[in-house]
Amino acid sequence: MGKLWQRITYCRHRSELWALGLAKRAPCLAMLPIGFVVLFWWMIAGPLIVFPIVLLLQNLGKLGEMILALSAIPALAVLGFVTPWFFGWYVIGVSLMFGRFTAASAKEKALTESIHAYRTRAI
Repeated sequence: MGKLWQRITYCRHRSELWALGLAKRAPCLAMLPIGFVVLFWWMIAGPLIVFPIVLLLQNLGKLGEMILALSAIPALAVLGFVTPWFFGWYVIGVSLMFGRFTAASAKEKALTESIHAYRTRAI
């Protein structure tokens, strides 16, 4: 599972770097590629985790309903982890639209280092 998560993170970082490159080329439209990539990963991550759980618990009757209700609490914790990531990208997109490239350059450097680190570990 750890290798799979690393591979998913690697693909996410590559797509974020791609979106950041497009956003830096056209700062007035920066929110379009950034928003597309962020929503794409949000739409992939949620259903891949939630649907199997719901399908498994659906056949357990009242016990399954109770477990599903209790699993809503960790779902709120996940939102707590995703929110800074989401709004961090929002701030970068808005700053690019106003001509400030500092945050975007720092994020680009961090993503490049992360991708390079993954590639050196994978080899």
